[in-house]
Amino acid sequence: MDEKKLRRLLEEKLSEEDLEKLEAYLTEEKLLRMEKIRKIKELIEKGEYDIPAEEVAEKIIEFFKKSQ
Repeated sequence: MDEKKLRRLLEEKLSEEDLEKLEAYLTEEKLLRMEKIRKIKELIEKGEYDIPAEEVAEKIIEFFKKSQ
């Protein structure tokens, strides 16, 4: 479902107040994600971001299991 169809459906089902609350929540979540990405990027650029090899391997295995 594309964004326009989803927005139209939500506008039909939710009150204006609920829509405003939802938009505020989504905006806040987006800002939090952007801040987290900025911090990780900064750590990578400084060479201070370290992920254990085991954790990377687990994520790769999990990804392949889901894609099958």
